[in-house]
Amino acid sequence: MTRYESLANELANLIATGVLRAGERLPSLRALSTSHRVSTATVTQAYQLLEDRGLIAARPRSGYYVNANWKAASSVPDASRPPAQAAELDVSELVFEVLGETRKRHVVPLGSAFPSPLLYPLARLAQYLGKAARQMDPWKTVEDLSPGS
Repeated sequence: MTRYESLANELANLIATGVLRAGERLPSLRALSTSHRVSTATVTQAYQLLEDRGLIAARPRSGYYVNANWKAASSVPDASRPPAQAAELDVSELVFEVLGETRKRHVVPLGSAFPSPLLYPLARLAQYLGKAARQMDPWKTVEDLSPGS
């Protein structure tokens, strides 16, 4: 076990036992590094690990605090209770439901290789193409446009 993991576990035990209460400020990086004789980088990693676990939260320019929404996990998870009988699933109905949802204007089908034409500014594109076509000289050929001629 690394130093930052052992420090994080020590702080997690203090939180779980109630020594550090919800909303309480944790020691500063420097103070904790001095008291435990580790680098500030080790303390930073420990705090980051606790933050990832949801035990603490960082407040900008204020420090780290015990997360007020943190609740100790129960020791044994509740057993799942599946239904006694199997339910029939109509896959075709599910497919039609998903396809129906993708037709809504506010839904962008990011998984689709063909996004909706409604997402493109086709009227503006036609306007620009028309303007470009009007500016072209119909009597110029491809050879006239090449740089060598």
